[in-house]
Amino acid sequence: MVKIINPIQKGFYPDPSICRVSDDYYMVHSTFAYAPGIPVFKSRDLTNWTLIGHVLERREQLGLPGARVSQGIYAPTIRYHKGLFYVIATNVSAGGNFYVTATNPKGPWSDPVFLENAPGIDPSLYFEEDTCYYIGQRTKEHPAYYGDCEIWIQELDLKDKKLVKQPVVLFDGSMKHTIWAEGPHLYRIGGMYYLLLAEGGTEFNHSVTVARSQSLFGPYEACPNNPILTHRHLGHNYPVQCIGHGDLIETPDKKWFMVMLGTRPLNGCAELGRETFLADVIWEDGWPVVSPGLGKVPEYLELSASDIKQEVLPSESHIKWTDPLDMRFIGLRDHPSRLPLKITGAGSLQLPYLPETIEDLSVPAYIGIRLLSRTFHIRTTMKSEPEGAEEAGLVYFYNETHYVKVVIREREGKLEAVTIIRKGDNWEEKGRTEVTGKIHEIKLLGHDQTLSVEIDNQATVQPFHIGDLCSQKAGGFTGCTVGVYASSVHEASERFAVFEPLQVNFFD
Repeated sequence: MVKIINPIQKGFYPDPSICRVSDDYYMVHSTFAYAPGIPVFKSRDLTNWTLIGHVLERREQLGLPGARVSQGIYAPTIRYHKGLFYVIATNVSAGGNFYVTATNPKGPWSDPVFLENAPGIDPSLYFEEDTCYYIGQRTKEHPAYYGDCEIWIQELDLKDKKLVKQPVVLFDGSMKHTIWAEGPHLYRIGGMYYLLLAEGGTEFNHSVTVARSQSLFGPYEACPNNPILTHRHLGHNYPVQCIGHGDLIETPDKKWFMVMLGTRPLNGCAELGRETFLADVIWEDGWPVVSPGLGKVPEYLELSASDIKQEVLPSESHIKWTDPLDMRFIGLRDHPSRLPLKITGAGSLQLPYLPETIEDLSVPAYIGIRLLSRTFHIRTTMKSEPEGAEEAGLVYFYNETHYVKVVIREREGKLEAVTIIRKGDNWEEKGRTEVTGKIHEIKLLGHDQTLSVEIDNQATVQPFHIGDLCSQKAGGFTGCTVGVYASSVHEASERFAVFEPLQVNFFD
């Protein structure tokens, strides 16, 4: 037996969408205002996922000017049809709904085609023979309440790259006063059309529901067992919450599974963000049954080795700067490789002291990775001495107003290491210590929503609480990231902060 442990994607990998081509599975996720946009993962066993590229890498593909961290790219869907991969998504900050294509999921992907008269978010595509259909979500023209939405369909002319004919409303939710019917996916299974969608909002009341029809354009009847998956009935103390936004996938052996997002909160805070989970699906009376006999997302699934093509991937904890940068690195609002950085022959990263700060709605000199566990050791060695307003070090980041920064800076002719946490309008200095010399090791030690700091192998900050840096306390839709940072704090500088390779260890 092969054990698949949930979540299958730890950390900030929300809104999963999946497709299969032969024996290979491909999955994509929302990235909001992080760049590059929309990671593409590949797997053969639904548990080991390899990052093979990103959909939105070029500046022409990803416009995020002034976007807050939880704006930008929402809810991509990936589909494959006749030799071509399609990803459709929403850029809520610039342009709205768009799609891109590629012959190879690693890329390169085309420039985005933005669709006119396509309101709403979370679009999907459905192919029937040679016709492509756009499946959309939108607020009703005359909503009866906040979150009163509907799912609609319209033909998409791929040759002329525009929506044609008239839109048809398919469904507006499975219950009275359904809020936020969204994230639709359409399938044809066993001669019936199935519309899978999310309802209840992406927080505690999130759920997966389904409707079906004998005709593509409806009418669609709601499953009498709706919601077919949710965790809202399990209470606020259940370890996995916010389950919803699913996508179905069939294996080559005709078995069915669903990927969906969920959170693992601790003390009411899910600072890892919305992660991706997997559940098995069977069909009864023409309806999907998720996690039969259990009725919730399992801690793990046990499958026969003959059911999946198992593969084992290497586990890396030390991340090295390479040229181009490791694909796991992300920046804010633009690809980090487009920063005016330099990578030396010895493997050191020269990160510019840009005037932009981590708080600005621009492109700061910040290169981070997603937080994958609450217990972690993250270390870098900095080989430079900031001058004037310059500061450089590590940042633990949720959004522009909720973060921790541990930086080396100059004050009154002396170097100091300072640790500051910001929560909204409140800044608090957690530690300050004088340092000397040019080389300094900065280490962040996380454990169950506390953070401590070591500078040059000396504990300089005792553990303090960081659990409030999350969507439940600060709003938004992302998870935390952590990375290297340099800024001249709104002053001009032509200098660089020099970092040795980032060393990252996550402990489950």
